[in-house]
Amino acid sequence: MDITKQIAALAIPNRRKTPVFVHGSSKRQYFAFPKFVMDYIHKNPKSSKLWKKLIQSCKWFFDENPIVVIPCLHFVNGCSTCSTQHCYGVHDRPVALINAPFKLWITELLEIVDRCAAAARYLIPCIYKCDAEDMRLYNALLTVEEFEFLTRKVLDAVFFAIGIFDKNKRLLKFEKILESLPHIQAISYFFDDGYDVTRDTVKKIVEMEHVKRLYRMTLQDIPENFDFDAFSKFMLENKQIWFVLAFYDEIFPEEYMIKVKAFVEKLKTENYGNHRRPAIYINDIDLVNDGDENGIVNP
Repeated sequence: MDITKQIAALAIPNRRKTPVFVHGSSKRQYFAFPKFVMDYIHKNPKSSKLWKKLIQSCKWFFDENPIVVIPCLHFVNGCSTCSTQHCYGVHDRPVALINAPFKLWITELLEIVDRCAAAARYLIPCIYKCDAEDMRLYNALLTVEEFEFLTRKVLDAVFFAIGIFDKNKRLLKFEKILESLPHIQAISYFFDDGYDVTRDTVKKIVEMEHVKRLYRMTLQDIPENFDFDAFSKFMLENKQIWFVLAFYDEIFPEEYMIKVKAFVEKLKTENYGNHRRPAIYINDIDLVNDGDENGIVNP
């Protein structure tokens, strides 16, 4: 049986139009498609744009699968989004998620600023899909599965004091976090007292091809077990990436800071052509670019 006959055979028992109710109204709604087709459409939205068109054209889709498409979700002293079509950082529309009868489809940005480190896990059950390309997570504790659910489309990320744990409840190292972000283009990462770094962290990072395609990498609170010799070589070999590094010398052995300062002097004379020269901060002073103070890139 060819494919045309197979489809025809499937369609025969379902040819009658599918009656549904629109938001509890007694007025019936009829579709020209069989019920199994309509069920598939409302259960498997292919894109947020298509879903918005569907629920605007017929409320039945929303009744059957209540998904609200929003450009952004900000968790900063409560949940909010931008009422505009795109995220402009105005946070002017509060979002009540307690016992909410709907789920959220985030299309542009997710920002979670949390003091108790539990907000991200609280929010995830309320999210249908996260397509955010811009991600800002502050003080978040997540499993690997939860992290991957949120970051599947992320391009630009800020991770501050986050803890990602595998199924054995072991803290994920920085290189594993980078490995799980194959589409990443820019990242700002704040280290967690060296617990997320090993002696092989830098070695593994410099072998990742997608890391070489970044346009910016900002690393702050760099710990002393971070292999600076290997990373400085990587920086010189990848001048297309704008690197911003921040150290605090009170926690470093003297010999480590001697190496950092020697590299700073090399960067001052290195030819960077049209690329942006790296910034290296020691105690909030950029030693490469004229001693600028407090100029660390705002994530």
